Amino acid sequence: MKGSLAVSAIFSFVLLTGCSAPTAPASAPPAVSGGTAAVANRPFKGSFDGTQTVTPGTPPFATVQMQGEGTGSHVGRFEIALPHTVNFATATATGICTIIAADGSRIIASFSGQAQLGPIVSIVEQATITSGTGRFANASGTFTIHRTFDQASGRTTGEFEGTLALSK
Repeated sequence: MKGSLAVSAIFSFVLLTGCSAPTAPASAPPAVSGGTAAVANRPFKGSFDGTQTVTPGTPPFATVQMQGEGTGSHVGRFEIALPHTVNFATATATGICTIIAADGSRIIASFSGQAQLGPIVSIVEQATITSGTGRFANASGTFTIHRTFDQASGRTTGEFEGTLALSK
């Protein structure tokens, strides 16, 4: 298979956000030889940092906007956007992660997360790749995001790791 493969989504919560308990990465079907389509699972990992803002909603909910930049396998330098809704009563969140590679190709994933509160919030998010564009048009896979959020500065940093598959 040719070209780079997708980077993992990154996602963030403010004050109290995150994803649900970790899940095992989904695997794609084995590569098909001699056919018109082939699928190959590839390790998918990267790191990023950015900022996030929280807009209060009807308690206990808030809307969070996270944006950042990073570097990852199969995507190289990327931008990431993680708009999500946080439930402060449960310290959980759900949202959409969009990773945009330098060539404009996108990986889109849905995610959920769980946060551990403190001055520095610790967040674990589980993401499932739902679609893509450009060289990631047939992307699938899963990844886990581990990140922190500094409530005082609004900065978030994280790493992700999982599996990326593309079929052509």
